[in-house]
Amino acid sequence: MSPTAKADAKFEHLLEYLRQSRGFDFTGYKRPSLMRRVMQRMETVNVKNHGDYVDYLEVHAEEFSLLFNTILINVTSFFRDEGAWKELAESVVPRIVSSKPKDEPIRI
Repeated sequence: MSPTAKADAKFEHLLEYLRQSRGFDFTGYKRPSLMRRVMQRMETVNVKNHGDYVDYLEVHAEEFSLLFNTILINVTSFFRDEGAWKELAESVVPRIVSSKPKDEPIRI
């Protein structure tokens, strides 16, 4: 097995561990983004590989919430950004609506 395949298998094991231990299934997430966010947490706690990170999570339960915040907040922060929604409501949506014929659907 190549080093890349071994690393991918360890990452998949980490995802399975998160699913089994905490009920979070990240398998539907884009792999590059997910791997980048997991690596960010691993670097923060000075862990070099996914297998060691599973061990770290087993010992440091508080790390789960920090990891999940890193994964989830970056993805969903737009939906909690009041300014972004205000801009959409006041500027973007009216332009879209005004530029479309009444009988044509708007797809988002």
